Amino acid sequence: MAVVKTRILREEWEVEARLAKLQLNKRKLLEVRSTAIAAAADATPFHPANAAGTFSYQHGTFALRNECVGEKWEIDRPNGVEAIRNEAIRVKVVFANVDVACNDEHEPKPRSTKGAGAERLCADNLFGETLPRFALISDGDGWVIYYLMVAPNGAVELSCPVVKGGTFESFVERLYLSDGSDLESEPKLSLDDQDIANDFDPKIARK
Repeated sequence: MAVVKTRILREEWEVEARLAKLQLNKRKLLEVRSTAIAAAADATPFHPANAAGTFSYQHGTFALRNECVGEKWEIDRPNGVEAIRNEAIRVKVVFANVDVACNDEHEPKPRSTKGAGAERLCADNLFGETLPRFALISDGDGWVIYYLMVAPNGAVELSCPVVKGGTFESFVERLYLSDGSDLESEPKLSLDDQDIANDFDPKIARK
């Protein structure tokens, strides 16, 4: 297989411009990151060893859909992979926990092995060397697959990988969203006023 030349977008202006073409909003993607990080922080020593990753994945996937699904994006489960999709531009986005993000020296690796479904899903990305210029022009039935990659320190990027052997083998494009420095030291789920259960009155029943 030919070596994939990775396009890395680091500057705020170029990331915002690219996200606009992908019909995604940076603020909303950062909210997804914050929700996932906060969920991981809920794991205690009494939880199973994989609890932090499980919580982060479940709440991260929920938040991705909660923030994005609407007029342009809808829920999708291709090959058993939980995702969102935009039919108009033939783009799908999947949430993933990774070891590092937004690091020029190290490409992100998933914190859990990717299955055959993910490899099949990203098959069209193999032919994406010209993707940054032509991503909005679908070639036949093909889809472009991005992963919202969240690292434990809060760094997050939106990237288009090639999946092989259970991991991200290479990347066509990487969009650096945050190095994690914008997170508070103790991340908390943000709630709107109407979401706070001020009037909740628990009822205790005797056995």
